[in-house]
Amino acid sequence: MAHDSQQLGLIEKNSHLNYLRDFRVEQCQLFLQHKCTQHRPFSCFYWHFQNQRRRRPFRRKDGTFSYDPDFYCNDYDEQSGVCSNGDDCPLLHRNANDTEKRYHLRYYKTGLCTHESDAKGHCLKNGSHCSYAHGANDLRQPVLDSREIQNSDLALERLTRLCISLENERALNDDPKWSGKKQMYSIYLLKPYDLDSHYVLANYKTEPCKRPPRLCRQGYACPQYHNPRDRRRNPSIFKYKSTPCPHVKQSDEWIDPTVCEVGDSCKYCHTRTEQQFHPEIYKSTKCNDVSVTGYCPRGPFCAFAHIERMYNSIDLYVFTKLFLYLSI
Repeated sequence: MAHDSQQLGLIEKNSHLNYLRDFRVEQCQLFLQHKCTQHRPFSCFYWHFQNQRRRRPFRRKDGTFSYDPDFYCNDYDEQSGVCSNGDDCPLLHRNANDTEKRYHLRYYKTGLCTHESDAKGHCLKNGSHCSYAHGANDLRQPVLDSREIQNSDLALERLTRLCISLENERALNDDPKWSGKKQMYSIYLLKPYDLDSHYVLANYKTEPCKRPPRLCRQGYACPQYHNPRDRRRNPSIFKYKSTPCPHVKQSDEWIDPTVCEVGDSCKYCHTRTEQQFHPEIYKSTKCNDVSVTGYCPRGPFCAFAHIERMYNSIDLYVFTKLFLYLSI
């Protein structure tokens, strides 16, 4: 294990090495003293409860991983964070936020994130601990185990898993309402670049996902909401301003929208999604990913403009017609 750490130190950036080696491996000492300021919302580099604990991954002398990056252990208790096989268990533990998989030597920062970065370069969705790369300079090469090196089929299988995982976050929902209904909008003679924009603005995150919890293959990229913080009130039904609700947004943090006693009748935005996809703000500023790389992984679900002519291109008359059509 010591030799493996030395090898990693030679090939990994310090910022990457810090996460691969230490993220959520040790318990937060400030938390034990009731002094950790990163407990709610939980954003601490260290674990607070046992089920948040992550085992440090490493390659053994024979070149295999200390635990598999793909297959989960059935003996691990997700509530208590205890496995009957102990830390030597050769399989993944499905701990809180799935950090054993996300920060494994095989996958950490090997794919580009689907979400925007803030001014500090941190992920707008996952914060400073995002396990996906934000820009080409943040990408790293995956560490392969000896079986992958000897077996190209296994290496291809794992690469395919990663690609599927990323594409699922970027893909359009296979719900007929998202894959087919928008094709009917040709009756309004919308320009090609308007088709997705108008439909997304009218429907994005306004309905709950029909899939069982944790089984939606699209994750954050799903056009339907998974929880209250992900939800967006339909702007054609609920009239609210693009200004954040002071009860829900405190400083730079959006908290649980259920804290607002007014509920859905509130005249202000309750989630980041409601603000970014508000008719007054949607597509009004240029997408940073397109500006920098010429590519946006969010595709039609991006709240920012991809081409100059998209700026404020939402025609109110057409927008009204769309809502009337959707209500039929």
